[in-house]
Amino acid sequence: MTVKGRYSGRPLAAAIVLAGAASAVGMPVAAMAQVSTGGTSVSAQAQLESKTRLVKLLLSQSPAMQRIPQSGNVQAQKKLADARALFARAGSEAEAGRQAEAVRMLDEALREITAASRMVPDTAQLASQERARYAGMSETTRVFLNLYKGVSARMAAKGGAAPLDVNGVNSAIARADSLAASGNHKDANAALGEAYKTVVGALNRTLMAETIVYDQKFDTPSDEYKYELARNRNYEELVPLAIAQLNPPRESAAISDSYVQQSRHLRDASQKHAASGDYQLALKTIQDATLHLQRSLRVAGVVVPQTTESKP
Repeated sequence: MTVKGRYSGRPLAAAIVLAGAASAVGMPVAAMAQVSTGGTSVSAQAQLESKTRLVKLLLSQSPAMQRIPQSGNVQAQKKLADARALFARAGSEAEAGRQAEAVRMLDEALREITAASRMVPDTAQLASQERARYAGMSETTRVFLNLYKGVSARMAAKGGAAPLDVNGVNSAIARADSLAASGNHKDANAALGEAYKTVVGALNRTLMAETIVYDQKFDTPSDEYKYELARNRNYEELVPLAIAQLNPPRESAAISDSYVQQSRHLRDASQKHAASGDYQLALKTIQDATLHLQRSLRVAGVVVPQTTESKP
């Protein structure tokens, strides 16, 4: 199983800064290039004036621009200086009647401002993102660890479970918890990230072994059915985690859920077959149910091997 977390909000944060500043002068950024009044395009002069107000506001009041001088980031400081120079040149061009050139320089100044703001993100915002990342990864790591324990315990008698230093993982989780409690979420996430990758890797190898090495022997059909039923439920537990971690498109999530519903229907049918003593049909039905869950995980973006049924 390959699961990758996505934790990125810096470009969005920069866009929000610009959008907020634009709204302060009564004009959304997306609407700056073309504004209509009474159904007709406004004059180039009106466009020039609106962009001039926006750039001036950003340079003088944007929190990002105010952070840059003390940031120590040389590149950001250069871009800020370039933006200010472009703004000044745009003013000169406008005074000379060269409106198109003035607008071009203002657009370039906006690009420099956006790039500079991304280089010096808001520390409070970054801290909030690190806290949110820690909360999500902490819960997911613990859930995956419990899933691994369940799967490996089920496979213990038959062999095949991938080895995992559970004590080492628990120590890493405890260290991450301690760092987070002290407010150091960045280092906590680094420690937790290693534990997360270790657990996911072991769980992936265990599921691979369980799926591919499918020549296990059971004392009774009832024992085999119980094994398959537990296996099916373990796969179902993975689906919401995959959806939460990988955030697939809405259409893919809907298809994934439809496979889960089909699996539940088949699982219910298999339990009825098992209750009536027809374990041959019960086993085939529960294995089909698990195939649907594997399809559900693939649609969500998880790499899961296809089940190879045992040969008679």
